[in-house]
Amino acid sequence: MSKKIAFLLYSLDGGGVERMTIHLAEAFVQKGYVVDLIVVNYTGDYLNEVPPEVRVQTFNKKKMSACFLELCRYLRREKPNYLVSAKDYINVIAIMAKLVARVRTKVIVSCRVNLTEQVHHEPKKFKRIRTYVKYTYQKADEIVAVSKGVASDIQEITGVPKEKIHVIYNPVVSDKLIKKAEEPVAHPWFQEQKTVIVSVGRLHKQKDYPTLLRAFQSVFHNKPATRLLFIGDGPEEEELRALSRQLEIESVVDFVGFQTNPYPYMRQASLFVLSSGWEGFGNVLVEALAVGCPVVSTNCPSGPSEILENGIYGELVPVRDANKLAKAMVHTLGLPRNEALLKKRANEFTIDQCVQKYEVLLN
Repeated sequence: MSKKIAFLLYSLDGGGVERMTIHLAEAFVQKGYVVDLIVVNYTGDYLNEVPPEVRVQTFNKKKMSACFLELCRYLRREKPNYLVSAKDYINVIAIMAKLVARVRTKVIVSCRVNLTEQVHHEPKKFKRIRTYVKYTYQKADEIVAVSKGVASDIQEITGVPKEKIHVIYNPVVSDKLIKKAEEPVAHPWFQEQKTVIVSVGRLHKQKDYPTLLRAFQSVFHNKPATRLLFIGDGPEEEELRALSRQLEIESVVDFVGFQTNPYPYMRQASLFVLSSGWEGFGNVLVEALAVGCPVVSTNCPSGPSEILENGIYGELVPVRDANKLAKAMVHTLGLPRNEALLKKRANEFTIDQCVQKYEVLLN
């Protein structure tokens, strides 16, 4: 009989964790596994992205904690060989559900962000989660970290032996991504052949877009043909629009909202910028490299320095330094575009490579 693997998510909102989980689910279906996708609250931008072969289980709950008993019942009833979860608060629930259900399911928790940085920036939201992680991750069967920086952070928080924490980079690059990148983009700035700078991500303080706006103000004064596109939505949109007006660059900055296919924007852009204060990995950096777009990134914990090999494949700048970010953007825009080199680096982060490493872990 085929082995069964279940992936656990809160929703199918348009985030990197949700997209990467769908990639994994699809890949394991193709390898002959029976795949369940457990979604606590069946809403979000990726509802139509789930492969038809994947069986969706939903609890229709608003809170993750409210589905604890249903998750226990699912584990007893379906007895999946493996349960894979991501995001720390979901991981805690997954571990506890296995213990209560008393099943032999192997629980693999994936850590996607630097938790210490989250606690530092949002203590009210994440301090309690950090405590739960400290005392529950010992009970996980295996722990996956999406970068070496995240692995070190989890090891320091939990005291779990290093050999139990496995670094597996996110499953980012696929033939489907490359094909999607070839689709047309209707934005007028591309037709007008402006120098378009793109950033993709949730409009959230983690991404530190105020620093990017201030850096872009300097870039625009240096290069008046430049334009800045934000792809994504989130709670800080109005504040960012207000800041662009305050900086008198609102006419050359555009917020296009969440896009299920941001890759054509990246492909046609002259530069991709990640301005985050903290990350777990930085999927969007790999996506930009995969379509041949030059990148500049903050050297935030954790992920960008690993992806860009300490600046070989894109300039790294300090976090919250608008001046150095602007200089790096201007410098990179002045360099010849080496798409072959960037794409070669991106091929280190394919879905196939990720799935192979997960299979070794499962077995």
